[in-house]
Amino acid sequence: MSNLEIVRGNVQATQAAAGFAGTIGANGLTGPTPSDQSGAKAVQSIGQTTAIVIQDAADTLRNVNTIETTAIGAATAAWLATQDPSYLEIIQTSMTVMGQAAALYGTIGTQAATVLAQFQKG
Repeated sequence: MSNLEIVRGNVQATQAAAGFAGTIGANGLTGPTPSDQSGAKAVQSIGQTTAIVIQDAADTLRNVNTIETTAIGAATAAWLATQDPSYLEIIQTSMTVMGQAAALYGTIGTQAATVLAQFQKG
Protein backbone atom coordinates (compact mmCIF):
# COMPACT_ATOMS: atom_id res chain seq x y z
CA MET A 1 0.00 0.00 0.00
CA SER A 2 1.42 3.38 -0.96
CA ASN A 3 1.76 6.33 1.40
CA LEU A 4 -0.92 8.16 -0.58
CA GLU A 5 -3.35 5.27 -0.11
CA ILE A 6 -2.58 5.21 3.62
CA VAL A 7 -3.23 8.96 3.89
CA ARG A 8 -6.48 8.66 1.94
CA GLY A 9 -7.58 5.80 4.16
CA ASN A 10 -6.82 7.81 7.28
CA VAL A 11 -8.71 10.84 5.95
CA GLN A 12 -11.71 8.64 5.11
CA ALA A 13 -11.62 7.05 8.56
CA THR A 14 -11.45 10.49 10.20
CA GLN A 15 -14.36 11.73 8.11
CA ALA A 16 -16.40 8.65 8.94
CA ALA A 17 -15.65 9.07 12.66
CA ALA A 18 -16.69 12.73 12.52
CA GLY A 19 -19.98 11.74 10.86
CA PHE A 20 -19.54 13.57 7.57
CA ALA A 21 -22.57 13.15 5.35
CA GLY A 22 -20.68 14.39 2.30
CA THR A 23 -21.99 15.90 -0.91
CA ILE A 24 -21.52 15.27 -4.61
CA GLY A 25 -19.49 18.11 -6.06
CA ALA A 26 -19.22 19.27 -9.66
CA ASN A 27 -16.28 16.94 -10.19
CA GLY A 28 -18.35 13.95 -9.03
CA LEU A 29 -16.33 13.37 -5.88
CA THR A 30 -17.88 12.93 -2.48
CA GLY A 31 -16.66 15.30 0.19
CA PRO A 32 -17.68 17.03 3.37
CA THR A 33 -19.94 20.03 3.31
CA PRO A 34 -18.62 23.37 4.59
CA SER A 35 -20.71 22.83 7.72
CA ASP A 36 -19.11 19.41 8.22
CA GLN A 37 -15.65 20.95 7.82
CA SER A 38 -16.41 23.68 10.37
CA GLY A 39 -17.72 21.13 12.83
CA ALA A 40 -14.67 18.93 12.36
CA LYS A 41 -12.34 21.86 12.97
CA ALA A 42 -14.20 22.73 16.16
CA VAL A 43 -14.01 19.13 17.37
CA GLN A 44 -10.31 19.02 16.50
CA SER A 45 -9.68 22.21 18.47
CA ILE A 46 -11.57 20.89 21.48
CA GLY A 47 -9.67 17.61 21.17
CA GLN A 48 -6.33 19.41 21.19
CA THR A 49 -7.35 21.52 24.18
CA THR A 50 -8.51 18.39 25.98
CA ALA A 51 -5.19 16.68 25.31
CA ILE A 52 -3.29 19.70 26.68
CA VAL A 53 -5.44 19.76 29.82
CA ILE A 54 -4.74 16.07 30.44
CA GLN A 55 -1.02 16.56 29.79
CA ASP A 56 -0.96 19.45 32.27
CA ALA A 57 -2.73 17.30 34.85
CA ALA A 58 -0.21 14.50 34.25
CA ASP A 59 2.66 16.97 34.72
CA THR A 60 1.11 18.15 37.97
CA LEU A 61 0.68 14.57 39.18
CA ARG A 62 4.29 13.79 38.30
CA ASN A 63 5.55 16.90 40.09
CA VAL A 64 3.47 16.24 43.21
CA ASN A 65 4.68 12.64 43.30
CA THR A 66 8.31 13.76 42.96
CA ILE A 67 7.99 16.21 45.84
CA GLU A 68 6.08 13.81 48.08
CA THR A 69 8.41 10.89 47.35
CA THR A 70 11.35 13.10 48.29
CA ALA A 71 9.57 14.10 51.52
CA ILE A 72 8.85 10.43 52.28
CA GLY A 73 12.51 9.55 51.73
CA ALA A 74 13.75 12.34 53.97
CA ALA A 75 11.18 11.54 56.67
CA THR A 76 12.03 7.84 56.53
CA ALA A 77 15.73 8.57 56.93
CA ALA A 78 15.01 10.88 59.87
CA TRP A 79 12.64 8.37 61.47
CA LEU A 80 15.21 5.58 61.18
CA ALA A 81 17.82 7.80 62.81
CA THR A 82 15.63 9.15 65.63
CA GLN A 83 12.58 6.87 65.95
CA ASP A 84 10.55 10.10 66.37
CA PRO A 85 6.91 9.19 65.50
CA SER A 86 6.23 12.65 64.07
CA TYR A 87 8.16 11.54 60.96
CA LEU A 88 5.65 8.72 60.45
CA GLU A 89 2.91 11.38 60.30
CA ILE A 90 4.86 13.19 57.60
CA ILE A 91 5.14 9.95 55.62
CA GLN A 92 1.41 9.27 55.97
CA THR A 93 0.51 12.84 54.99
CA SER A 94 2.71 12.63 51.90
CA MET A 95 1.06 9.36 50.88
CA THR A 96 -2.38 10.97 51.33
CA VAL A 97 -1.38 13.93 49.17
CA MET A 98 -0.19 11.54 46.43
CA GLY A 99 -3.52 9.70 46.56
CA GLN A 100 -5.45 12.96 46.32
CA ALA A 101 -3.33 14.06 43.35
CA ALA A 102 -4.03 10.76 41.58
CA ALA A 103 -7.77 11.13 42.24
CA LEU A 104 -7.68 14.68 40.87
CA TYR A 105 -5.93 13.44 37.74
CA GLY A 106 -8.70 10.88 37.27
CA THR A 107 -11.37 13.54 37.73
CA ILE A 108 -9.71 15.88 35.24
CA GLY A 109 -9.38 13.08 32.68
CA THR A 110 -13.00 12.02 33.09
CA GLN A 111 -14.31 15.56 32.81
CA ALA A 112 -12.14 16.32 29.78
CA ALA A 113 -13.42 13.19 28.04
CA THR A 114 -17.00 14.20 28.86
CA VAL A 115 -16.51 17.65 27.34
CA LEU A 116 -14.94 16.19 24.20
CA ALA A 117 -17.74 13.64 23.82
CA GLN A 118 -20.37 16.39 24.00
CA PHE A 119 -18.77 18.21 21.10
CA GLN A 120 -18.35 15.08 19.01
CA LYS A 121 -22.06 14.31 19.21
CA GLY A 122 -23.30 17.62 18.10
